[in-house]
Amino acid sequence: MPRFLCLFPFFLFCLFAQESYKANSSQLGEIIADKLSSDKNKIYAKGNVVLISGEYYISADDVVYDKSNKTAEIKGEVRVYKGSDLSFSAKSVKVDFSKDTFSLSSIYLQSVESGLWVSAKEASSQNDVYYFKENTVSGCDIQNPIWHLDSSSGSLDQSDDVLTLWNTRIYIGKMPIFYIPYMSISTNNQRKSGLLYPKVAYLNEDGFYYQQPIFIAPYESWDITLSPQIRTSRGIGISGDFRLATPRDNLLIFQTKYFYNTKKYVQKYSILNQHIYGFNLDFQTRLGTGWFDGYETLNDGFYSNFTYMNDLDYLRIDDAGKKVGDRLSVSRFNYLLHSEEHYFGFYNKLFIDIAQANNADTFQLLPSLQYHKFYDSLFWQNLMYSIDVQANNVMRKEGYGYYENTINIPIGIELPLFDGYLSVGASTDLNFTNINLYQTQNLQIANNPNINYKNANFFTANYSASLATDLAKDYGDFMHTLQLMAKISGPYYRYTSNMFSDNVYKDYSNAVIQISNDSSKTSEQKKFIINNLWNPSSIVDFDTNKHKFEIQLSQYFYNNAGNTLFYYNLSQKLNLQSQDYLFSESMVNEIGSSPIDGLDMKASIYYSFLYNDITEASASVDLEKWHLKTSVGYYYKKLFASNTSSINANFINFSLSNDFGYFSLGGEVNYDFLARQLKDWSVEISTDIRCFGVSLKFAQEIASILTDEGNQPLLKSITNNYVRLEFRFTPLSEVGVSYRFNK
Repeated sequence: MPRFLCLFPFFLFCLFAQESYKANSSQLGEIIADKLSSDKNKIYAKGNVVLISGEYYISADDVVYDKSNKTAEIKGEVRVYKGSDLSFSAKSVKVDFSKDTFSLSSIYLQSVESGLWVSAKEASSQNDVYYFKENTVSGCDIQNPIWHLDSSSGSLDQSDDVLTLWNTRIYIGKMPIFYIPYMSISTNNQRKSGLLYPKVAYLNEDGFYYQQPIFIAPYESWDITLSPQIRTSRGIGISGDFRLATPRDNLLIFQTKYFYNTKKYVQKYSILNQHIYGFNLDFQTRLGTGWFDGYETLNDGFYSNFTYMNDLDYLRIDDAGKKVGDRLSVSRFNYLLHSEEHYFGFYNKLFIDIAQANNADTFQLLPSLQYHKFYDSLFWQNLMYSIDVQANNVMRKEGYGYYENTINIPIGIELPLFDGYLSVGASTDLNFTNINLYQTQNLQIANNPNINYKNANFFTANYSASLATDLAKDYGDFMHTLQLMAKISGPYYRYTSNMFSDNVYKDYSNAVIQISNDSSKTSEQKKFIINNLWNPSSIVDFDTNKHKFEIQLSQYFYNNAGNTLFYYNLSQKLNLQSQDYLFSESMVNEIGSSPIDGLDMKASIYYSFLYNDITEASASVDLEKWHLKTSVGYYYKKLFASNTSSINANFINFSLSNDFGYFSLGGEVNYDFLARQLKDWSVEISTDIRCFGVSLKFAQEIASILTDEGNQPLLKSITNNYVRLEFRFTPLSEVGVSYRFNK
């Protein structure tokens, strides 16, 4: 078989000649074919043409190269391989080496990393950018794709790995389901600027809901996402996310949101806030701030999780179906510095009750300073001590505030006896608290109008003595461990200002009950009086300064695989201060078992001997094994006040899901025995077949909204029923539509 040296640059390939023929061109390569010939300025290669260059391998049926104008025509099944992966194929290719451009017909492109492929009738290329018309894109099998995208035109930038499509129709099989005028896709899963997948839904109160995220990533270190939205029956809004990665691998996220409710919507549903807005800042150092990198024994860190909002609907601006379960939002802004022996902390806490119109009367911790000396030996190895000092500014706009200074010094000793089978411990805790109040113009002390309320002090010296054992025995097939501890504790010296006397604690509790039951006052008047009523329990817990006896029992059984066959924990505290309230605290019983991997069973019962009744109980069973995942949980709580009692919570929840291979089925349900009705429930069926997935979900949920019914803020619950259809296109993303309707 004759061989000739030919010129063939392709995708900027430099091909190297096998024969000794030289040409005045740098585009030289090795070509193998069944038949090679030349005629003046043209070189012909026919039949099983193969070109090799480095890691690239190119096959075709015919190649004609014109040396005069440096163009080549490649016909047949043109295939380009990189290593063992096919990256490009076409029916025919025309290359102009002088302009570094080429045109293709019946092109086929495939991304090795993502698995996406593109086919088009016509295409051209210049500087590593492909331009094509009437193209098809999919991540499924090319012969019969489950899903595909048909576009009028598009481009693929190989240098940036970005696929751009115009006038795109999304098909499942032969059925069109969605239209997108423009979309940009990263073929190697890297951050690229462009439009993200929209959120689409129909909501019974809000109308048609459409949100279009716009992703902007100009640099590797930061990006921005802007997400304007419209709700045709409610209003418009926008949210923005700014993310910054620092050189020390720390991530800063700043998010702000705004939504405008139309006047018609506000009047129809008695919405409290026409303008909903807020922001949140999240930042945490992983490797420290870097300020103390030159000190081996010093480490520091910064943490911020700061949120401000004027309405709980702020949490649902980006997700209309988001369930909000906690009405209290806590923001933190903290810095810490520590060595092996010392710790310093600077804290800030902001509390927002989203059920209130404003939080002017909510206590805030702005700021708090702490110094802590870690446990260390004192004169003797077994005699341990530590020091904790704190200074807190507890403030609010309306009502009294105070500066709190505390010092806590625990000193203790623990001695092992009988080769460690038994240990004896004794300790003392020295606690000092100083309070300086401000904004006291409306402050009242229940039944004690003559007490000086400018400052107060509280000092206690507490004792503690304990006896504990920790035993373990191996029985061959299983191991048994037993821990038993008995402890007695209480104050042996106590000094308090009049503001912390026992009578003030009792008078405050009685005053709150009387004010709450006073029908002659409005709710706002009651709230004002209680907020300005001195509450000593918010600073020093009255019950902690009592003589108590505590007993704890724990035992565990383990098998040889390390699974917990069975465990039982018991604890009981006795109030030695009063014979009538000896059993003022409930006995806690906890049992559980995890005999096999994936199965966890546990239950707890709080029993009060004072009321001869169960105060709290819970039980749960969780199983995640094979293709099955299920969970059952029950919770019960009973409150006691004087001679009356009321059930505060009594509900059960159940969830079950299983993958049957061809499809998976799952659901959950919550039943409230107090309301005698189903609360939240959902049923979902889904399937994933290689490159495609679809799920259909029916659900009901209880949501809370903030209204101004009765000219006062009111947290109102509404019932939402909805259905959601979601499509997953591998390796792209997912898109879904929701319809929410009245119960």
